[in-house]
Amino acid sequence: MLLLRAARGARALSTRALSTAPQFDEAMAKAYNIVAENHRHKDGPWSRMRDKVVDAVAGRSGCTILDLASGPGEPAATVAEALPDAVVLATDVADAMVAAATNATSHLSNVKVQLADAQNLEGMSDASFDVVTCCYGYMFPTEKETALAETLRVLKPGGTLVATTWDILYMMPLARDVMTDVLGKEPPTPDLNPMSLAEEGLFRSLVEGAGFVSVEQATSTYPFDLGTDRYMQFRCGTLPLKQKFDELDCWAQAESAFWEHVPKYASVENGALVMPGNTFRLTTARKP
Repeated sequence: MLLLRAARGARALSTRALSTAPQFDEAMAKAYNIVAENHRHKDGPWSRMRDKVVDAVAGRSGCTILDLASGPGEPAATVAEALPDAVVLATDVADAMVAAATNATSHLSNVKVQLADAQNLEGMSDASFDVVTCCYGYMFPTEKETALAETLRVLKPGGTLVATTWDILYMMPLARDVMTDVLGKEPPTPDLNPMSLAEEGLFRSLVEGAGFVSVEQATSTYPFDLGTDRYMQFRCGTLPLKQKFDELDCWAQAESAFWEHVPKYASVENGALVMPGNTFRLTTARKP
């Protein structure tokens, strides 16, 4: 759902997780939720994806919708609320996210939740879903082509893919600046890279290469409100770096670097640290 999902150990890289991905601590879980709530913005992905799904099913009842990399249950919950006659399956590779999604969607009788790796949707039959959604997920698999092939496989003929990927995410250059100060040199591109599909035309090419047709894309921009708590602002703004900070034991140095660089990317509005200008690309495509 978000720019990245910390997942627990030993599973292969899927839509949000590395086998070496960091564990959630309490502050990281809180920071993750603060950032994720920004996706509810009117120009954010959840409402835009919901509208595309509603258009795709065109008033049909009993539709089946698969949400990949659902994190704590979105956009599965938003879609399920808009389509009470549909059955929505929310999935994630991380046990912690599956538990969170189960809790978050407990009031929705038309949502089911299960553990699943987008690169290997074992147990899901061919041509079994009318729509597949994936919010900020396809950037992370090592085998993106495999993930898209699996998506195509489980879609019914004529079924629709609705996905978002990042074009601009100011958290990433901020993270680069912080790590440059910590390391004393430019850091390498992260293995878990939210910007891996930001290159113009790349995701379209992968989607078409997987066999999808009628590919359409549009962009939208919205801010990240990181709240008023100073420490949580730091944790939110450096969310991708938790594992590195642990490995290097550099939390104090990193926090100092964060406050030095963050004015380039964010400003204080009514006491909250707000990072504007984050832009995503919404892609829809159809299975022939």
